[in-house]
Amino acid sequence: MEGIIPAWGRILRGYRPALSVEITRECPLRCPGCYAYGDDHLGGEVTLRQVSDFKGQELIDRFFALIDTHRPLHVSIVGGEPLVRYRELNQILPRMSRMGLYTQLVTSAVRPIPTEWIGLPRLKIVVSIDGLQPEHDERRKPATYERILKHIKGHQITVHCTVTRQQSRRDGYLEEFVRFWSDNPDTNQIWVSLYTPQIG
Repeated sequence: MEGIIPAWGRILRGYRPALSVEITRECPLRCPGCYAYGDDHLGGEVTLRQVSDFKGQELIDRFFALIDTHRPLHVSIVGGEPLVRYRELNQILPRMSRMGLYTQLVTSAVRPIPTEWIGLPRLKIVVSIDGLQPEHDERRKPATYERILKHIKGHQITVHCTVTRQQSRRDGYLEEFVRFWSDNPDTNQIWVSLYTPQIG
């Protein structure tokens, strides 16, 4: 409830309270169904292969210039794989927390999630997991279950699963998935979503 009244106030004045920042285009994964390099991902005028990646202090400065310009209440940090820029995020995330902004970091957990982020107020770490281990590991290697379970230790993550045709065809698949992650002490929430344009 804390952020609802300010958000509505801003919406009524024409502001957009949420901002999504693609912090890097770099990613060690090659997931089938990935939309990041599609022609329309960035609105159709430019593709991800045509934009520049920033690093170091320039990335930090440009990131906070966006925050100053758009004045969001909630920021979603995506990639590529955001953990490729973990050094910059080690400066960005605590500062966002001190500013009182809600931040969501979406990752594959292919790299360790820094322990310095544990307990940062208003930070939500969302880990994309594509089903149970056999299917996920095939789609998401090198971000395998083994790596994820190791890299989320001590954090309270949100598990995000996009339902695929293969999952929906097997009775009890999603129940088994939810049970596995519900039983994990490092899981705080589970989100399940549908993404229809995937083929096969």
